[in-house]
Amino acid sequence: MKDRIMPIALAAMLAACNSQTSVDDEKQQNLLVEDRQQVKIEVARTMRFDKEIVSNGKIVAGRYADVYWEVDGTISDVYTSNGRYIQKGADIARLDSYKLALSFESAEASLERSRLSMYETLIGQGYSPDSTNIPESIRHLAEVKSGFLESQANYNTVKYDYEHSRLTAPISGVVANLTDKPSNRVNRGSAFCRIIDQSALCAEFTIIETELSMVSVGSDVEITTYSAPGKSWRGRVTEVNPYVENNGMVRVKASVEKCTDLYEGMNISVKIRRDVGERLSVPKSAVVLRSNRQVVFVARNGLAEWCYVETSLENSNMIAIESGINEGDSVVVSGNSFLAHNSEIIY
Repeated sequence: MKDRIMPIALAAMLAACNSQTSVDDEKQQNLLVEDRQQVKIEVARTMRFDKEIVSNGKIVAGRYADVYWEVDGTISDVYTSNGRYIQKGADIARLDSYKLALSFESAEASLERSRLSMYETLIGQGYSPDSTNIPESIRHLAEVKSGFLESQANYNTVKYDYEHSRLTAPISGVVANLTDKPSNRVNRGSAFCRIIDQSALCAEFTIIETELSMVSVGSDVEITTYSAPGKSWRGRVTEVNPYVENNGMVRVKASVEKCTDLYEGMNISVKIRRDVGERLSVPKSAVVLRSNRQVVFVARNGLAEWCYVETSLENSNMIAIESGINEGDSVVVSGNSFLAHNSEIIY
């Protein structure tokens, strides 16, 4: 009986071992498949290469007008608001002019009285007031004695104040920085608003001294904002300040085409590109560091071949390769962070 039980137990053990071996083989195959890195590749090619300068700056108004009150008083009406477009000469606001109007009428009447007094003085000296032959000294004496000069000066002052109790737009543009409201008290010289010509916005930014050779009046620029990612504006350099500041920076100004959605004071990023001829180029993501050396992985026969490269120029997207790979090589541009030489890859 025992002799029959032993072969059966041995067979069961062998079957279990064979089953476990099959499972282990399957797991090993799955591990091998999982070890194959999923990557993305692109072809290295010779292409026009743009050297690039990237800088930060601001949008500034190339043409604007600050509007100030030239008279003390209380605001009666405000005819506009921030963000509204206004034509040159249009009313912006006005002060309560009741007292100014009374002062103007009083000054006008005083001027007429002094004029009549001056005429009487001239007639008393035997001259016709309308004569052009009155000696200048005689006329001046009559103007002083009658109080005409003083009345005229007062009249001109009151008239100026009365006429400037109303603000008008000195240029056409968009209203900004308006904070005053009706019934607010204002003083002579206080700012009311700024009017910005939106068709004449500029980009102001700085470059380092060593980049001066790449920038000149007429250079094209690309402008992006942090508030509208993915959107860009074109511009052209209009001014390079011929002065290097203590920190080695040079100020540059560029006009902006089609200024829609741009506002004075916006923070911007500016790119200036210059064609430096054709270069063998790959995306910047294709180049990784291994032992502090630049490496590009080239896909060959399902394997990632490790190639040391020498690079030169780069811009925001591409990098120029001087040696190490050839035109037409399929280079790994994604999934290359943890690759080793001859790693199996899928693409």
